[in-house]
Amino acid sequence: CLAEQAKLLFAEAEEKNLDWGAKNPRFQRWAFCSLCEQGYHGVVLCALGWACWKTYLGRPERDQTRRMAMGVLGNGLSAAKRCEESLSVRLADLATR
Repeated sequence: CLAEQAKLLFAEAEEKNLDWGAKNPRFQRWAFCSLCEQGYHGVVLCALGWACWKTYLGRPERDQTRRMAMGVLGNGLSAAKRCEESLSVRLADLATR
């Protein structure tokens, strides 16, 4: 449910052609609770990171949303203490800049 909510909120913002000032808070739902606004952590953030990455993986390498998804994945892996995998994701992200 958390991943689907984040996906739908951001998709709606893109459909409405909103600017990044309006889209960014919606994208943040991949990492923050919509009720208490606290960040997810541990394996929950890791699972959401993978869901986020899978959602935007098909976009071009330099697409801002795809790169933000890589950041969510990297943070999630780190939060789940999967540091080597997190480092790999972060290095891949840097290689596309």
